[in-house]
Amino acid sequence: MNLPQTFSLTGLSCGSCVAKITTRLQQHPDIAEVTVTLDPAEARIRTAAPLSDADMVAWLAPLDNGRYQVVKSAVNAAPAALPAKNAQTYRPLIILLAYLLAIIAASAWAQGSFHLGEAMRLFMGGFFIAFSFFKLLDLCGFADAYRSYDLIAKAIPAYGFVYPFMELGLGLAYLANVQPTVVNAVTAVVMGVSLLGVLQAVLSKKTIRCACLGTVFNLPMSTVTIIEDALMVLMAIAALLLPH
Repeated sequence: MNLPQTFSLTGLSCGSCVAKITTRLQQHPDIAEVTVTLDPAEARIRTAAPLSDADMVAWLAPLDNGRYQVVKSAVNAAPAALPAKNAQTYRPLIILLAYLLAIIAASAWAQGSFHLGEAMRLFMGGFFIAFSFFKLLDLCGFADAYRSYDLIAKAIPAYGFVYPFMELGLGLAYLANVQPTVVNAVTAVVMGVSLLGVLQAVLSKKTIRCACLGTVFNLPMSTVTIIEDALMVLMAIAALLLPH
């Protein structure tokens, strides 16, 4: 018998929890295949004999003093649905971009003139700081979601935990106008690699959650994400070419 079963779990908070549960379930004599996810928090298994909720709880009990519990079991459960791809769905992202543009306009007003290079520097600095903030609200959740499509995070899971801090560092460097040539070059490379992962995810036609604003907002991956990353790459390259 190769019976598929899905168990909804509680107590998971990061990728480490996923790894612990996966390893533990792989040790069960009746479980042939295991897939554990953080969002949604569940374990999908294939078993030689059906397991009950109580069986799962008992088997997971040695982990962290029984921290992981089964909410309910469901067979062939569908993945959590993402909202439709429309303007309302991307409202948080649109508002954030509007705020950044308002900051640029206020700065230009205060200086009495508009400079493209200065506007791009402020936009990129604000972009990185704002986006890193939302990612750091749930670092483990972001890292798990980011690993589902980013090329580097797939190969090196720890990269998902480092990435928000890279964004924060780049944002501060832009606002402080520190080593602009180096900062723009790093941005072009980092965002270029990110763009490749996003393109691959979108072209695959799979329903994938976008982690650009962390796990605070449930945003689907779409051409909006492509535009967002491509814009940062283009601005970084343009800043390198513009006279300083």
